[in-house]
This record gives sequence, C-alpha cells and structure tokens, in this order.
Amino acid sequence: MQRILEKKHFRNKQKEIEYISKKLQSYDWKTYPHRCLLILEDFASHPLLKNREQDMCRILKKLRHFNISVVICVQTAKSLSKDVKRILTDIILFPGLSEDDFMELMKESMAGKFDRHELWEKYKVIQDPHTSFRIHIYANKVQIV
Repeated sequence: MQRILEKKHFRNKQKEIEYISKKLQSYDWKTYPHRCLLILEDFASHPLLKNREQDMCRILKKLRHFNISVVICVQTAKSLSKDVKRILTDIILFPGLSEDDFMELMKESMAGKFDRHELWEKYKVIQDPHTSFRIHIYANKVQIV
C-alpha cells in the first residue's frame, strides 16, 4: 500500500485518506472489515485521544465489535485518557516507568484485578531496555519477555 501511495505523489494526508477510502469502497464490502489492525503511533497527549467526547475515543470503544484491533504506542501511559485506559485488554511496558505512573495505570485500567504491588515488584527488577513486561488481562497472564 505504501508503494502505491508513494507512486501517486499525494501532496497532503487528506488526499491520501480520500484515495484509500474510495479504494476500499470500490471493493464493495457488504460487512465490516475483517482481521483489521489499526496502529496509532506516537499518540501521546494527542488531541484525538485526550477527551472522551472526541470521535476517536468513541470509535476506539466500538472497534472490538467490528473485529478491528488497535495498538496505541505512547511513551507514557499518563498521556492516555481514563476511558482509553479502561478498555485496554493487553498492556506491554518497557523499563523506566515510575512507581506512581505504574500504580496509576494499574488502578485506571482493568489490570487492577491483579495485585498491583506484586506486579510492581516483578516490573521494577527489569534492567534490559529490550525486555517487555506484558499484562494480558483477559488471559489472566503476566509475562516478562
């Protein structure tokens, strides 16, 4: 898809979005997209996610009903609104989070069902910057990978 967009030489993002939308409509899908992944990269404190009344926040709450998975990449979870934190199903953390930020994330997300202090004890010993601390909420599973 990226090669097609580069070949078309769009001057702005709006034209790219219009092109992609028209292309998807031309396929004449009768149902919602299947097995779709939406990646929101570097969305820390982005206005589209800051307020729960924004369209993007409303859409994020409904996408799971349409088999659309969403990955939100941010430097710190503090930049996400409470509404977005509440619908997280998996959380992947890398070393460097303060205890306060960690506890706040656990409290505001569904990960609160785990023992926060026990998770913090496991998380704080991670030294390697490439090691991830993964919380899979629905699977009731915590991994250090």
